[in-house]
Amino acid sequence: MAEETQAQVSGAEASGAGADPAAMALALGGASRERADAFLKKQEALIEDLRHHLREQFKRLKMGVISDRLSITLKILTGIVGVAFAAGLALMIWDAAHADGLVIESFSVPPDLAAKGLTGQVVATQMLDRLTAMQSGVISARSPKTFASNWGDDIKVEIPQTGISVSEASRFLRGWLGHETRISGEIIHTEAGIAVTARVGVDSGTTFTGAESDLDALVQKAAERLYRVTQPYRYGVYLESQGRHSEGIPVLQALARSGPASERAWAYFGLGNFSDDARQGLGFLQRSAELDPSNALAIGNAANSENILGRAEQALRDKKKGLALLSGSEHGQVREDYVPAVRLTIQSSLDSYLGANRDAALAYAEYLQSGDTPGYGLSGLLALFQAEAHDPDAARATLANALPEPPGGVDTATFSNGLARISIAFTMKDWSDVLRQDAALEPLFLKRSGYRPGYHVSTEPMVALAAAALGRFADAEARIGDTPADCYLCLRMRAEIAELKGDQARADQWFAEAAAAAPSIPFAYFDWGQVLLERGQPDAAIAKFAIANQKGPKFADPLEAWGEALMKQNRSDRALAKFEEAEKYAPNWGRLHLKWGEALSYAGRKDEARVQYQKASVLDLGAADRAELAKVVPG
Repeated sequence: MAEETQAQVSGAEASGAGADPAAMALALGGASRERADAFLKKQEALIEDLRHHLREQFKRLKMGVISDRLSITLKILTGIVGVAFAAGLALMIWDAAHADGLVIESFSVPPDLAAKGLTGQVVATQMLDRLTAMQSGVISARSPKTFASNWGDDIKVEIPQTGISVSEASRFLRGWLGHETRISGEIIHTEAGIAVTARVGVDSGTTFTGAESDLDALVQKAAERLYRVTQPYRYGVYLESQGRHSEGIPVLQALARSGPASERAWAYFGLGNFSDDARQGLGFLQRSAELDPSNALAIGNAANSENILGRAEQALRDKKKGLALLSGSEHGQVREDYVPAVRLTIQSSLDSYLGANRDAALAYAEYLQSGDTPGYGLSGLLALFQAEAHDPDAARATLANALPEPPGGVDTATFSNGLARISIAFTMKDWSDVLRQDAALEPLFLKRSGYRPGYHVSTEPMVALAAAALGRFADAEARIGDTPADCYLCLRMRAEIAELKGDQARADQWFAEAAAAAPSIPFAYFDWGQVLLERGQPDAAIAKFAIANQKGPKFADPLEAWGEALMKQNRSDRALAKFEEAEKYAPNWGRLHLKWGEALSYAGRKDEARVQYQKASVLDLGAADRAELAKVVPG
């Protein structure tokens, strides 16, 4: 109706009047002045009425549009509020369903203690502080997703509230839908003093009694008990980190026997890591990998034990398997933020197995600088890599500035550093120092006898060779005589000792067995080439060096020795290329620069020779090499 009225009024206004124009003209033509004036007034009044009516219609139409718009807006806002409420509720429900942290409720305390300031909330906060300290002391690369019960770093004290509130509703939902671990407890007076009870959920809890002055110690005991019940694997690791070995091992043993399936695998992993005996430790780690073949850490650490026991080929195989698992979607059960650091440790081991010792040292140094470094004796391992890369100065500097160790890592660090010092002396062919460093470890073996079996196959064969080099063959045989037939290092050192005794046929036999035991590893081929070169057989030596180079392209030693063999063949020009390539992988090797200078001198390039001799003079050299340098660079 409004739209029709608007159309009619618009037509009248467009013609200038409300009546037919012809009729109005006739009427006005025959009327008097007075009647004409009256008629016009009536027409003006009619027009004004029509205009007023039109304005009212416009107002009503405008108000209708505004009303419609307001109605629509209100409906939209109501919808938005409804959606927001539903989204908030859904988020609260989702958060509650995924709640898996630790909540410490206010403890019940006697009024007199509360009057002294030891309220229930204060005691709960003290419990929070102790649990947080224990949690912070456990450095582990294990993924939180692998824990049967995990509250990680989400620990909080719950403050009681009255009435119904959003927080109370959230608490109800978390209790109904979530997996939070809730801790409660009380303190009561006893005849002897006080009793502190702490419980998880609705369990009966454990009570610790003592004098009121012992409250701090009682809360600590209660916190440790709660940590053991809720996080048994972490608690075992915590005890080890505190040097409480005799307490930590039983915790892990119990978890391995009767824990959830996923926790049993990790319990064996912990037992393997903390075992003094490398063979026993390997058994635990292999059991962990059997229970969970996706665990890159178990497989990688089993490789470490295999390497200690001399099983180089198996160690190389398992390190490659661990690296492949680390690259998978689950990262081999490693914490995602730890993956880069763990990758560096595995890669450094792989590099060292293939003689890429400089790469191994650089990767391991990067790992230590990352700060994500669970483990003990890490500085010693870096120094070992540096020594094998013919950089004894760097190795000594690493040992002099070793990383601080937690209480549980002191003995391991002493052992690791001792192995590095033996390696430094061995690469320098300082045989007397090898024996001195070996003797320095004897007090540790008396304290931790479990270290000796692994040492017997991982390092003592080098000590045996040092003894043989000093003419002490009976000592050498006593040290190496009972080493296992699958020990790669042992077979290599047996060959070297036989060579020193003049039994070349026996030496060749041992070298062949070593090469067969670890066909992917270059060291036996290099050792064999060295003795062939010393026998005056440069052609045969080069053949072995070529194999070693093929298996370990970044292994500097066969390249340097290949250069020396070419010099024996009067091919110093070709030797230069080998020395130059070797420098990429061992730039701080004194003997390399000494021999490079000799080759340049033979080639008539005296100025370049002096540069190499100068480099050799500021680097570590063995006694024989330093005497040789003194002949060509007097003073």
